[in-house]
Amino acid sequence: MLVLAKNRWIFYALCYMASQLGWRKALLCGFAFSSLLGAFVNIGSNYKQDRSWKHYRNPAFGYCVSYPSHWLKADAFEGAGLFVKTGINKYSRPLGEIDLGVLAGPPPQDARVMPVSLVQDLRDHLDGLRRFERAERMEVLENRQLQFLGNAALLTKNRYYDPQDRGTWIDEVLFVNRHETLYRLELECRADQVTRFEPVFSYLISTFQFDCAPER
Repeated sequence: MLVLAKNRWIFYALCYMASQLGWRKALLCGFAFSSLLGAFVNIGSNYKQDRSWKHYRNPAFGYCVSYPSHWLKADAFEGAGLFVKTGINKYSRPLGEIDLGVLAGPPPQDARVMPVSLVQDLRDHLDGLRRFERAERMEVLENRQLQFLGNAALLTKNRYYDPQDRGTWIDEVLFVNRHETLYRLELECRADQVTRFEPVFSYLISTFQFDCAPER
């Protein structure tokens, strides 16, 4: 896999820099290298349907993003988002899927309305996995608060067993609170396919922008 090859190259580069700069500076450089991995996913995947990307702009909320143009595509969140999925090939059983969109708009001017809570949104999401996808043996692998394009965000990575599929899946979600509007970007993929789909998801996130100008 090309992604693994790139990771191996980074490891070798870190070892060399450590001998020249010391480990502290080497690690800082390593983080910079790793951030570039997503930029190559559109030309480096072993699957041709991952290589070509298309621009999408949501007319209702004005955000835009790039997505793999050869994946199966559908609207999501009642027109507030996008859903794409693929497998070994475009029409085979899906092994990975990404959905993104707006879950909630600005609340009405009512003091009784609670503001957006990223932590509560995460709890609701995990509860939804257990109820609607019958996820079993749920494990939270990562749960981190961060800033995304200047907005409060929460990134979570989870692993669960799907008894219907009889397989283990990885679920990664980025929640973003922008002006009390909740955005969600989610990846679900088979655990044995994570080295393929995580770079695709990372690259998609890197293309996301708010307030994009309408296309002419």
